[in-house]
Amino acid sequence: MHLVLINASVLLYAHYTDTGYSRQMEMRDFMQKPIEAAKRFIKTAHPDCDGAVLAGSCARGEATATSDLDIIILYEGENRAYRKSVYVDGWPIEMFVYTGDAYLDFFSSDAMRGIPSLPRMASEAIILKESTAVHKMQAEANRILAEGPLPWSEQIIDHHRYMITNLIDDFLDKEDGGEAYFLANSIVHDLAVFMLRTKKHWIGAGKWMFRELHDLDPELASQFEQSLAAFYRRHDKQAIVHLADKCLELFGGRFFEGYYVG
Repeated sequence: MHLVLINASVLLYAHYTDTGYSRQMEMRDFMQKPIEAAKRFIKTAHPDCDGAVLAGSCARGEATATSDLDIIILYEGENRAYRKSVYVDGWPIEMFVYTGDAYLDFFSSDAMRGIPSLPRMASEAIILKESTAVHKMQAEANRILAEGPLPWSEQIIDHHRYMITNLIDDFLDKEDGGEAYFLANSIVHDLAVFMLRTKKHWIGAGKWMFRELHDLDPELASQFEQSLAAFYRRHDKQAIVHLADKCLELFGGRFFEGYYVG
């Protein structure tokens, strides 16, 4: 009897070990497929490029069935840039093509608006075709990301306090429904921008806004999530208002009287 139990345990262990190994192999194969597809694309469509990298979810190991191949392609020559989307061998491919140092202008504009889309893509990317130009681009991207966005002035902070205050007043004045939903989204979005930028942290668009909040402060990100859930599920406006007041309080609270732009 004991021998049977021992053998069964060994078999069960072997089954789960094999299953876990199989899943690891499947994941490795799944990750290799986009990399191989991207390398084939570079060899056939851009054989003369100076360098290329695979960016986005495929580079971060977060690829799904709907992921595309984000490929940054570098060429020598005068500064020029273009973006193009194509399907190749069943893969949706987004090309970001830069000649010379043209990517630097996009790095700069991303840094100015506080959303480091291209620097992050370049920093996280997997090299498809190695070159000095690729390493130079990634080094600059890493520098920008490490520095963070420019700090907000007191005037900019007060302006955002004023705008959020107006949104709160409108939100409290509306019945539940279309306008209230849009106002709730606007408040939460603007609050996220406010908290991130006043902490000299990058912001993001869409899902990246929540990711940046979570990177800054996981507990704060949870509060944002819970406040939206409370409104959508129970029509509880106070959860969002309380969150807004908590965030604004760090910089003097809501702001109306004394606001001046001239």
